[in-house]
Amino acid sequence: MNPSSSGWIDKYLFILEKAQPTISFPAAHVFYSALREVGFVYGFSVRTVFVHDFSKVLLTEEEISKVNTLHALLVTYFQYYPDASYEDAIQNILQFYTNLIQKKTGFSIKSPLGSSKSKDLEHILSQRVEKNKALEKYNFERIMTYALLFIDVLAYQFFLKGGKKTDAYAEAIELKILQVCYLALQTKNQKTAYDILLIDLFKASEQYAGKGMDKPITIQTVDVNIFSSSVEKQYVLDLCCLAVWNDFKIEDSEISFLNSLNTKLGLPKNSAVESLAILKTFASKNSASIQLFQYKHPVKQLYNQSTKAVKLLILRNKNRLVNELSQSKELVLLLSKSTYTDLNTEEKNKVKEQLLDVCKTIPSLTIFLLPGGSLLLPLLVKFIPQLLPSAFNDNKIPKK
Repeated sequence: MNPSSSGWIDKYLFILEKAQPTISFPAAHVFYSALREVGFVYGFSVRTVFVHDFSKVLLTEEEISKVNTLHALLVTYFQYYPDASYEDAIQNILQFYTNLIQKKTGFSIKSPLGSSKSKDLEHILSQRVEKNKALEKYNFERIMTYALLFIDVLAYQFFLKGGKKTDAYAEAIELKILQVCYLALQTKNQKTAYDILLIDLFKASEQYAGKGMDKPITIQTVDVNIFSSSVEKQYVLDLCCLAVWNDFKIEDSEISFLNSLNTKLGLPKNSAVESLAILKTFASKNSASIQLFQYKHPVKQLYNQSTKAVKLLILRNKNRLVNELSQSKELVLLLSKSTYTDLNTEEKNKVKEQLLDVCKTIPSLTIFLLPGGSLLLPLLVKFIPQLLPSAFNDNKIPKK
């Protein structure tokens, strides 16, 4: 099976059917543990969650992530409809993504004439999982996109429960994760310059993503009610463990925060300790294959990679961005203002809405609309005025 070629989903379903009845679709918390064990939850899929020799050729990281995403969605579907067929599952997953993508990006799903539903889903999963070519060299975007990819699974569960406005749920839970991870990063006593930059990036992200975020939040005041299931709660705890352990050290203040979060989420008493231990074991076993774990200063590496990635995207789309900005005077004024003073909440909301509208018109910039994209949005705000000065030149004389 080759997940980079057309027809791979049909082949995967054939493999699953052939494996019956040995393959099972376990309870949500059991399957979550399996996804965490293979690294899917952390953004580093080291192997497929369904153990099988798919090909004589080793699968790439993004191919493994693609297979794991599909399998996670299938398991979620069969938890609700155990007697349904794979064909029913594919059709339902496709319906979920069609709804989610149209509302979030404004794009409709365009498929070749006569394309099957499984091939339509292949196209969507490629958009959700594969690295944008402009970001190919940079781990940061991949890590955030892949780690937050589990939000798709949570949103699908919400969809299956009959929840309305699945896109709003997905956006809300991503915002809340950013808030809690921001609090986790703040607990470090000895912060490096790059720790502070990353904290500022998280803070700016949640400010641009939400409304009324000017008031400071703490572990005591942050509202975590959106995390209602045990899997949602465990997921945010695992991501916070990943955040505080970014330097491979754990301070007393960080342990205290994780324990407080553990209590606030209402998880079993030792969940934070166990979550951290599982992360350490995973990193130890897979340090040779996961590039980030090889750096002496991973936070510095993460921040540098994110800035390089966003700058490259801006420069590669320079002409189209300048053209779009020329048609949005208010956005240009607000971006200019952001270079010398902090924007208020209303202004940040306007920047977010108008800038994402611009991103919708440029295919390679739709990365900012996908899971993890909100974390990179403040960098887009920061670097557009720096890299596209012609769009902000009030004294430019138009050509005759």
